[in-house]
Amino acid sequence: MWFFRLLGPFRLESGGTEIAVGTPQTRTVLALLVWHANEVVPLSRMIDELWGARPPSSAKVQLQGIISRLRRLLGRERITTAPTGYVLHATTAELDVELVRADLARARSLIADGEVALGASTLRAALGRWDGPVDPPLVESVACRLDELRMTVLEERIDAELLLGGNADLIGELTAVVAEHPLRERFRAQLMTALARRGRVSEALDVFHSFRRTMVAELGVEPSARLCSLHTRILRGEQDTRPAFPMPRKAHRPRQLPPALPDFVSRADLLTELSDVLTGAWTRPPLVVVSGTAGLGKTSFVVQLAHQVRERFPDGQLFASLRGDDTMAVLRQFVRALGVPADLVPSAEDECSALLRDLLAGREVLLVVDNAGDAGQVRPFVPAEPGCAVLVTSRRSLTELEGARLVRLCLFDAAESAELLTRITGAPPGEALVARCGGLPLALRIAGALLLDRPHWTSDDLAARLSDERTRLDWLEAGDLDVRASFNASYRQLPAPHQTLFRRMGLLPAAPVPGWLAAALLDTGQDHAERVLEDLVSWHLVSAVDRGPTIRYGMHDLVRCFSVEQAETEQERDAMITRARAAIARVVAFSTAAR
Repeated sequence: MWFFRLLGPFRLESGGTEIAVGTPQTRTVLALLVWHANEVVPLSRMIDELWGARPPSSAKVQLQGIISRLRRLLGRERITTAPTGYVLHATTAELDVELVRADLARARSLIADGEVALGASTLRAALGRWDGPVDPPLVESVACRLDELRMTVLEERIDAELLLGGNADLIGELTAVVAEHPLRERFRAQLMTALARRGRVSEALDVFHSFRRTMVAELGVEPSARLCSLHTRILRGEQDTRPAFPMPRKAHRPRQLPPALPDFVSRADLLTELSDVLTGAWTRPPLVVVSGTAGLGKTSFVVQLAHQVRERFPDGQLFASLRGDDTMAVLRQFVRALGVPADLVPSAEDECSALLRDLLAGREVLLVVDNAGDAGQVRPFVPAEPGCAVLVTSRRSLTELEGARLVRLCLFDAAESAELLTRITGAPPGEALVARCGGLPLALRIAGALLLDRPHWTSDDLAARLSDERTRLDWLEAGDLDVRASFNASYRQLPAPHQTLFRRMGLLPAAPVPGWLAAALLDTGQDHAERVLEDLVSWHLVSAVDRGPTIRYGMHDLVRCFSVEQAETEQERDAMITRARAAIARVVAFSTAAR
């Protein structure tokens, strides 16, 4: 039986004997395949690891040669070819990393059942699987995750030994560990606890103050609410036997992703690109924000993406919709899903967020947060340490979110629109129907549902009904799918001036609107009007369609239909058209005079 070692210098063994792998490049490829065992490793990822940003023209041929040599060594059935890369097949018993994860899960279960001594022993055995530092030149891209796994096992072993009363024996070890990892809060909490229980209260308080100074100086943030609470308890002399941080009761692995759409189409290149982002080895958790106008299929896209990478997050996938303003409810949901009983969930948002970060430490969990209203709603869900990843959807761009990979979804082109309708209905649509839907996935999906519900209609019949802009949105509704309602959810969140400009822009002909014309519609200065326009761009309700000397802003046809409906009265429509004409006349007169 083969055995693959990543926990220390990379080695391949058979029957306890080390087997020579070959060249450094061959070792690098095998190490990547082992780290991603039973998953597809894309060709692009291997080429990037081997040659960086400037691979030779023969890179693919050379890589195929490396794979051939590994197959001769391991057997052809070990490494199979996938459409985008290669897969190494291995069992848990053949992978030292998987054995450590199994040890960790078993220890957590034992400790939750009261078998603390046996749990601590299991964690010590897990730490013993490391036989030196990870080989940096070979697997630099995954070294940080392996180190994070070791730190998690060490933290939980120390917590177990604190529960067993081993305070004095741990102080020396913790002092050295804190010096090596000065920003790791859980080690600080454990050292404070061990010192306080030995009566060395002033030293415990010094540990806290030293950590606070370090955090403020290097990161500009305060310690977590949980560590501050421990500091307060030590000040008050409130001794207890609890671990410094709560230990998981058992290894919960939630699987909360909604099902992927069976007729999902398009965006294949973007899915591949973001899969690499989410599964890459980073020093901080990857955070991807997918934004776009209402009805663009953001949720469907991130669910598809999450299913594509879910095997890379074996400790679970969490999914919830913020529904605009329900941050605490979702934090509570995630913490409960990770095994915390309801009566132990903190009531304060910052404490609940800190607990979530602690529960995620050392785990590989994918968090999907749907429908975020602003960056402040997202930050409580971002883990502090690598291993996890966060996927967010929002109707706003969220450019203020630190460290995020921002992705703006685009409308479907005609070919993609036709493909989706064909998959839904089983028949290719006419060009007129594709045009009426304007590349908006929600409109296309509704159109497909209507044709299925009315088999006596042709696609041209439906296109004819959608030809009148005044009633187009009336037709684009099927069950809980509703284009008008989707736009309205964004419109209702706009401030009053933004609603006013959005509403009045729809009253003008379809030509793009420059800033000076928007100022006339709002009866305000051009600077203010352009700020409002740019906010509407961030909400994906208008777009900058002409970036010449004068930026002009336009609307999607279906968004314009909705905008027109919001005009309060015929008098308002007439007044805005008159105001726009007057502004245009002034600009024309000024231009004529300048000549």
